[in-house]
Amino acid sequence: MGKLLTHDMAIDFNVLVDALSECVWVYDLTESKFLYISPSVYQLRGITVVEAMKESLEDSLTIESLQKLKNGFLRRFRRFIEGDRSNDIVYNLSDYQQYCKDGSIKNIEISIRLEIDENTNHILGIGVSRDINQRKLHEKKLIDTIRNQHKVINELKPSKTNKPELYIYFFGKFRVFANNSNKPIRWRTSKTEELFAFLLQKECPYVSKDEILEALWPELELEKAIKYLHTSIYNLKKDLKSVNVSFQLELVNGFYCYDEYRFYSDLSELKSLIKTFVSPYDCYDKETVQKTEQGILLYENDFLAENDYPWAVSQSAFYRHQFEKKAFDLARHHFLKHDYLSTKRVLTKLISLDNLNEKYHELLLNVFLFDDDYISFSQHYENLTNLLLSELGQLPNPSIQTLYQQYRDYNEVSTIKNAHF
Repeated sequence: MGKLLTHDMAIDFNVLVDALSECVWVYDLTESKFLYISPSVYQLRGITVVEAMKESLEDSLTIESLQKLKNGFLRRFRRFIEGDRSNDIVYNLSDYQQYCKDGSIKNIEISIRLEIDENTNHILGIGVSRDINQRKLHEKKLIDTIRNQHKVINELKPSKTNKPELYIYFFGKFRVFANNSNKPIRWRTSKTEELFAFLLQKECPYVSKDEILEALWPELELEKAIKYLHTSIYNLKKDLKSVNVSFQLELVNGFYCYDEYRFYSDLSELKSLIKTFVSPYDCYDKETVQKTEQGILLYENDFLAENDYPWAVSQSAFYRHQFEKKAFDLARHHFLKHDYLSTKRVLTKLISLDNLNEKYHELLLNVFLFDDDYISFSQHYENLTNLLLSELGQLPNPSIQTLYQQYRDYNEVSTIKNAHF
């Protein structure tokens, strides 16, 4: 039986914890609240213990990190409740991104141990958070070195035809086509397909081995996850070779690297659109309109919507937000130019994605009015009102109601004039 701490020993222990640069904390998983956070949280994130104790996980972690935590931790939590006390369930070490008080984002490493509080029978997460920004900078330099090495190697290779070897589509359902086929590649396993999607959705062809394991096999023991990864890589190379595509995937200093061969991707096009500087919608030029229209055609549905990959949730929300912003700006541009047909086409697409967004409906109602389509205006307002009442229990916002009232007033005046004459 362990020796109990004396009063002096407890004081010394508290002084030791307070002096650590790492932040020590205890989180009650049963009640979803922090029980203790060491003062070093101020050094780590610039917030006080009182401020940190009031935070939820959603307040402190980025969307991507929160999703990563939930993906892996919920499975560990369930197995812990069922009595599994193996090391890979009780202990976990992983990297996350956390917000600081000044709005910056810091890379942190969190070590968590699960245990049961014998007094309350609650499950506790006892954790240590440490700053790893310097380590991440070192990793970035390493990636840059690998990138430069591969760039030199690729420049020495004989040039290939400009025609893409693969056509890859991420929006809706993940699909990959060889350049000489109109049927998507059939994968040996669903994990083979998911691995390829995970690799190619990254910004560059250098992906951490740990990142792959955490995304695709978060619930498995490390040795078993590595075995599945090796099997999936083998299957991936075989499946691509069957369509005459050589996919070289090598492990270099903890990162899987692959050659940047030519392929078309709807995701790359949308990323290019997002990164392109766009003037205010009332200053759009012809090129900007064409690029945005192309983005609308590409966005068949949300990012990997039909694949149900947990790691894709945060990216899906990001791309949806960016797409809606660009598309709505285009709709307003068309409306400003009195191109009501194009405005309706873009707004119809937006409403199909988010039918409760009232700003889309309000602009569409204005289109109907300016286009003298009063029947469509009246029908759409009625449908919108019924939708909002059934889904949210509320009427359209005041500006839409005002628009409808102005329409009614105009109709009444027109009716009186027509009756008089």
